[in-house]
Amino acid sequence: MNFLPASQIAIDEPASFRLLEPRSLEEAARLLAGESAVALAGGCDVLERIKTQWIRPREVVNLKTIPGLSGVSGREIGALATLAAVARESRLPAALRQAAVRVATPQIRNLGTQGGNLLQDSRCPYYRGPWHCYRAGGATCDALRGFTYEHALWGGERCYTVSPSDTAPALAALGAEVEVFGGGRLRRMPIERLFAPPSYDITSMHTLERGEILTRILLPEAPPGAGSAFRKAAARQSWDFALASAAVYVEMEGDRCRLARVVLGAVAPVPWRAVEAEQALLGARLRDRIEQAARAAVSGAQPLPHNAYKIGLVKRLVREALEEIAAG
Repeated sequence: MNFLPASQIAIDEPASFRLLEPRSLEEAARLLAGESAVALAGGCDVLERIKTQWIRPREVVNLKTIPGLSGVSGREIGALATLAAVARESRLPAALRQAAVRVATPQIRNLGTQGGNLLQDSRCPYYRGPWHCYRAGGATCDALRGFTYEHALWGGERCYTVSPSDTAPALAALGAEVEVFGGGRLRRMPIERLFAPPSYDITSMHTLERGEILTRILLPEAPPGAGSAFRKAAARQSWDFALASAAVYVEMEGDRCRLARVVLGAVAPVPWRAVEAEQALLGARLRDRIEQAARAAVSGAQPLPHNAYKIGLVKRLVREALEEIAAG
């Protein structure tokens, strides 16, 4: 990745590249194995980076020419399915549909893909701006010496960016798996393993290697009585990335919670599992433990100079999601 000097901030013309249109996963994987190639799905993130010459690929591999990657069928979602299609698919769990419909604007949801929303790059203004920060190859996290309003409460380590995906917390709470093609074969893994903390790779938000392609997202069957909900706080109701988000999934046995997953977004470099909040719900009636779970959701938070406000946001969002589920 190339550093964007201050003199190039106003660039809005991409450097020359070849647009390649593979007809199979095998062909696409081979093309993407090169150091100078990037994948194109909806293009909402990668085309922005190409246009500003934040990245300068020599080859852009258009995945839209590969058949079979854009469907939404029951609990299987093609990586190239648009966010608009995910939002309107009534058979999908509530948390995922609620998350998809909160992504940006209707125009972007009509173009942006489910896979792209999961794999988009950091939105940290220091990383995207004219600073040579740690993630961009520099020697320090510039946010720590600047304004930390948007940054992490947990898991920052050398870089304090946050996972920008709205749908990632919902899919993690729902226990989703992802299917990845690479090395001539398909493999599955829990969605949590798709995301990379700074200690894994400071230069990437995900764990995919060159030549690997995200193909599908798979959701497990939910038992009767299971419920889910998603909530997001943003500076504006449309367009903005989350300041904080929360996805909750519960399974009940009678009137008692027998399984709970609470996953937070925009507060850590990866979707953040609020284990203490989950433990507060187990074995109890939901309505009896909403406040306890909301407080437990911020256990261990380490706010930076300007982002302590996110603690209150997280508690409110977890509370609202649980109240929706409890109301049935």
